[in-house]
Formats: sequence, structure tokens, C-alpha cells
Amino acid sequence: TPEITFLQKGELKISGRSLPEDVHKFYDPLIEWVKKLDVKIVKVDLKLEYLNTSSTKKLLNLLIALDENSSIIDINVNWFYEFDDLEMEDLGEIYKDELTRIKFHFIEGVDIF
Repeated sequence: TPEITFLQKGELKISGRSLPEDVHKFYDPLIEWVKKLDVKIVKVDLKLEYLNTSSTKKLLNLLIALDENSSIIDINVNWFYEFDDLEMEDLGEIYKDELTRIKFHFIEGVDIF
């Protein structure tokens, strides 16, 4: 499972590999928490080396919950990916196209993980 840090002040960090045995049990509480989050600014750092299919759907649901939370005025996602990982870059671009209020910042690097 990925490492998740979510601070009450609106900072979320998800890193590592996401292939939990029970994706609902892992992500649903976080999604519900995000729906109730009452802050003006949210910063998300996503440093995901790998996501299985179920995790990609749940991550999108998490980002949709942020996008739809009317308490949040400014949402920034830093999407980190390895320079040669076109799949991860493309996934971020797909999410960006689906989410109207979130500002995506793509950060390409070497040895990010």
C-alpha cells in the first residue's frame, strides 16, 4: 500500500506503490474525509511509482472529491513521475482533463522513488 500523509491544514502526500488487497477499505475512508475537509487551500503531492487498475479509479475518486468540495478554493496537485514513465505521465494528463478546478503541476525527475 502507498504511504499517505494528510495534515488537517490541507496537505496530502501519497507515495509509493498502490496495490492494496482491499482498495475500498484503503481509499474509501480517505475519500470520505476529503469530502468533509474544511480548508481553503489544498496541496497534494503524488509520488506514485505504480497503481493497479482499482487504485487508479480510487485515486480519481479522491481527486473528484477534492474538486467537488466547495469549501476548498485552491487545489494544487504536484504529479511526480520518472522521466521515462510515460504511462504515469499520461495518467496524470487524463486526470487533469477530468478535473476542472484542480491545478496540476507535472514534475519529471530521475530517481524520484
